[in-house]
Amino acid sequence: MTKKELTVIDLLDRILDKGVVINGDITISIVGVDLLSLKINLVIASLETAKRYGLKLPWEQWEKDRKQLEVRQMKKK
Repeated sequence: MTKKELTVIDLLDRILDKGVVINGDITISIVGVDLLSLKINLVIASLETAKRYGLKLPWEQWEKDRKQLEVRQMKKK
């Protein structure tokens, strides 16, 4: 019986192909008083995988925002 060895490259290829989502909440408090609360949503995937699952990529929104700003500036002139 042979065991399939999993290399780092194989693991990375699978993660990028399928994607990984990590969610978490971090709260820093002193004496019962919350000082800082963070919500973490981390997605690790290839661009192709992200698009396949319908994830919005930040730079797509940045491009839309830039174009809207240009239109507003042109209207002001």
